[in-house]
Amino acid sequence: MQLFRINHIHLKAPDPKRTSQWYGDMFGAKVVGEGLGLGGSHTVRLDIDGVRINVTSAPAGQTLPQGTAESHYGLEHFGFDTDDIEGLTARLQSHGTEVLLPITTVPSGSKIAYVKGPDNVRIELVQAPA
Repeated sequence: MQLFRINHIHLKAPDPKRTSQWYGDMFGAKVVGEGLGLGGSHTVRLDIDGVRINVTSAPAGQTLPQGTAESHYGLEHFGFDTDDIEGLTARLQSHGTEVLLPITTVPSGSKIAYVKGPDNVRIELVQAPA
C-alpha cells in the first residue's frame, strides 16, 4: 500500500510577504525560504508545525481574480487545531480578522469557528472536546 501525506498548501497573494507575516503573527508560521517561483512569481515558504504553506504572487505581468471566503466548490478552506479556540478567536478579532462563523459546538463535541484570512482565504479553527 502506498503512503501519502500532504506536501504543502499553496496560497496565491498580491503581497506574499504581507500575507506570510499575518500567518506568522497569528499562527506562529516561520519563514523557511523565499525566492522566485514559476513565471517570475515571488514565493515565500512557511512552516507551521511541520506543514508547509507556500505563498506566491501572480506570475510576472499577470493579474489574478479575487478569491472568496464564501463556501464554494474546490478547495473551500483549511483548518488549524487549537487548544484555546476562544482565546485564538479573540486574538484574531483584535487584529481585525473577520469571523465568518462564531464558535459553534458540533455533534462530535468539537468546537469550530471560521475566520477570513488575508486574500479572502477561509480558515477553520478546531478545538477537540475536552
